[in-house]
Amino acid sequence: MGTGSGIEWASARLPWPVTAGMADPGLALGQVVERASWSGFDRWWSKVAGVGFCARPIHLVGVDETGREHTVLARCKNRRASVCPSCSDLYAADTWQLVTAGVIGGRHSMPATVAWHPAVFVTLTAPSFGPVHGVRTGASGGARRCQRPVRVASTPSYRRCVHGKPLWCNVIHHNENSPRDVVGQPLCVDCYDYLGHVLFSWWAPELWRRFTIAVRRVLRSELRRRGEDPDKVAVSFVKVVELQARGIPHYHAVIRLDATPTERDEAVAAPVTSITATELAAAAQIAAGQVRLTVADADGGSRVLRFGEQVDTQPLTSDPAPSGASGPTGGDQGGAARRVASYLPKYVTKSVGEFGLSLSRMSPEAVEVLDVCPHVRAILTTLVSLAASGARYAPMLAWLHTLGYRGHITTKSRRFSVTLTALRARREAWRTDHAGYIPAGLLIGEPDDLPAVATGAADTDGPLQMGTEWSFARMGHVCAADYYRAVSAAVRAREYRRLARDAYRDDLAAA
Repeated sequence: MGTGSGIEWASARLPWPVTAGMADPGLALGQVVERASWSGFDRWWSKVAGVGFCARPIHLVGVDETGREHTVLARCKNRRASVCPSCSDLYAADTWQLVTAGVIGGRHSMPATVAWHPAVFVTLTAPSFGPVHGVRTGASGGARRCQRPVRVASTPSYRRCVHGKPLWCNVIHHNENSPRDVVGQPLCVDCYDYLGHVLFSWWAPELWRRFTIAVRRVLRSELRRRGEDPDKVAVSFVKVVELQARGIPHYHAVIRLDATPTERDEAVAAPVTSITATELAAAAQIAAGQVRLTVADADGGSRVLRFGEQVDTQPLTSDPAPSGASGPTGGDQGGAARRVASYLPKYVTKSVGEFGLSLSRMSPEAVEVLDVCPHVRAILTTLVSLAASGARYAPMLAWLHTLGYRGHITTKSRRFSVTLTALRARREAWRTDHAGYIPAGLLIGEPDDLPAVATGAADTDGPLQMGTEWSFARMGHVCAADYYRAVSAAVRAREYRRLARDAYRDDLAAA
């Protein structure tokens, strides 16, 4: 691959930050030239390619039965695009497989008939804690100004807050040219309810848990009203968390109705019910409105938390399903299910790095010196203050780096579809079948570990001896040149895959 163009591409266009000592592409250019002339470059390049051009490969050291020392590379497996574009792309692809198997079926042991199960796409947002700058769209779909001015009754002036600041913004913000320190920022920092913001983020996992319970209760009540057996209908779901521009989580989820299994490993069957996808969407709306959670605040009082009023529910299947339908795209009305399957995975690769925060835990003393916008700093300050108010919220200090959100990014019910572990095991089996030998690294670690032999004190080009035990040596590349080469190669490999996929689709359409 080219040297200078790859560095320029990675440093100028990619949003991924570089590690300490790698921030200057000009400084790395000399290292690139020096590394390219290194006698072991081809060998190093094959090893990096073996772990998918991981930006932070894990170096493992082990001694085999003959006493020879080996060093192997393994993927970092980080889902965040700001950390490793290669591993995050793989994680998103696995999530796509997981969601697609659950909404369309016909793959990964999921029957094609799940495409006809009543299913709905749900978005649960946080309530408003004060007006913020945002990207707005009009009724026709075009961009409009951020906040429209509202006149005060019987006066020629426009409405302002109690602090005298205007409650309007005539700027049209766009995702591609509006910086993070504008979109999501409150119009008035003094009016914004930061305590409510932080409490919602902290208790969001509990609100989601109560929502899943409420959905099941609403459905059971409706089934009893219709004279149907509620014990024969089960609810399956998958959800993904997205941090909005204002730094607060909201949920995207797919909810599906199945038949209650009689055995643990029984195949997913169609539910015996007259409830349609549209009625399931209505049930989700009712359940979201019922969820309430009373929590303590910093002053010894209490506060009631709930989801925001912008609850969106979109049916994914036809009402009703045609008799005997079994096609894998039967319930895909206008490609809605496929769009949802492509929509959810893009959120699993996002991180708080977009807000200027570290991806690891931080000390409360670092809040004042962080290079973040005033809104993010106010959130962190509120978290620290609330953690100091009592033992109930003391654990918040361990979640400063996530802006107070302590839940999982993605979760699913057991029977919704295939698991990530199963997908990784299947990939491991494929790579094992297509490899000339089985590295000893497969004997330990997670199923996706397929380390490539790296240069060691007593390295060998042959297969490793079975029974080698590995220990962690270090993580990451040794210099800026290696980092930029790996990131550039990962981006190009992704573009090649997309071009190949588009060409394959064109060939299918032509055929």
